[in-house]
Amino acid sequence: MNIHTLHIEHSVLLAVYTLLTVVNARMHKGIRGIHWFSFYNFLLFIGASLVTLRGQIPAPLSIVGGNVFVVAGYVALFVSLAKFFGARISQIYFHAALTAIALASMIQWGWLHPNTDKRLISYSIILFAQQAHIALFTARKERRHTHAAASMAVMLGTLAAMNLFRIGTIFIQGVPQDYLSVRGSLVWMVLGNTALQCGAIVSYVWMTASLLRGDLALQASTDHLTGLLNRRAMELSAKQVLALAAPTRPASAIVIDLDDFKQINDSYGHNCGDAVLTAVARTLKFGLRHSDFVGRMGGDEFVALLPATSVATALEIAAALDGAIRSIKVPAAQTEITVSASFGCAQVDDPASDWAHLLIECDKRLYAGKKARSLDKTVLPTELDSLHGQPI
Repeated sequence: MNIHTLHIEHSVLLAVYTLLTVVNARMHKGIRGIHWFSFYNFLLFIGASLVTLRGQIPAPLSIVGGNVFVVAGYVALFVSLAKFFGARISQIYFHAALTAIALASMIQWGWLHPNTDKRLISYSIILFAQQAHIALFTARKERRHTHAAASMAVMLGTLAAMNLFRIGTIFIQGVPQDYLSVRGSLVWMVLGNTALQCGAIVSYVWMTASLLRGDLALQASTDHLTGLLNRRAMELSAKQVLALAAPTRPASAIVIDLDDFKQINDSYGHNCGDAVLTAVARTLKFGLRHSDFVGRMGGDEFVALLPATSVATALEIAAALDGAIRSIKVPAAQTEITVSASFGCAQVDDPASDWAHLLIECDKRLYAGKKARSLDKTVLPTELDSLHGQPI
């Protein structure tokens, strides 16, 4: 098998890969870093093409340009993945330094003092460092698209391992001064490299598809204004939580209804009302635990679902939320709007319990509190037990 023929095939396939990534980028313009991935494939294509043209263009251009373009391609790949994961790209200085080293070594051993062994060893060490670093970076940043990101890490990790193998092969066998006359295992590495780069593209497309699928699922389960779970998502969450309820592991819910919210909309407009709802939603998210679920049921009514929580603990949480909501100040016209809310708490300890029934019981406690206030009775947090916090 002739290595020059393989390089031609490699260049053609990289051209196809580049076109595919450009099409993918145009289809999913909103994904961060996607254009950098196309740039990565383009740089690899340029590098492979320069190597393929060895003998038809000046040797320094083919050797130095071909290898440095490939190294620069992995810089673009790192930027692409860093942007995709929303991570800082401060580590790009590592890749920039490797690119500078690659340029210097290619000039030294590919142009000024040609030495194929030293050139291939330095080139392989640099690619190994780049690919291993990006593989580890990707494995740590996989987020919710676990399998897709893991496959990318595997592809890059295998490419890094192939470069280690190439280094060992060169030390054992050496290579001829004319790279295009190389035979044996180094030839098969070109074929393996082509396949793995194809695998990296498939992994990236899989990552973008997983991200989009996750975003669609998120949009279907969240309230568009507040970002909290919507009614349907709360029902699904409650089904799972209540199935685990038991006398020793009760689940509780808190219904939160804003006081005089209609008056805010009528007096200051719906934009101001939306700002109030958003501020309350943010306060609820910060005031609840990571294990809790919080959603907007509609209008100015919110609900929190507290797994493995007694009604006594729910009441303490409700009291804390009450204070946090009262501290909200929303700018409106020439003044600031303050907010208050009514709370209703109830618990269940039976796995056969119904979410709708739990909400009804919470509403009963909530309306009892509203009625008490309408009669000018002060309801302190310590009195919440008697008014809206009984087990059901």
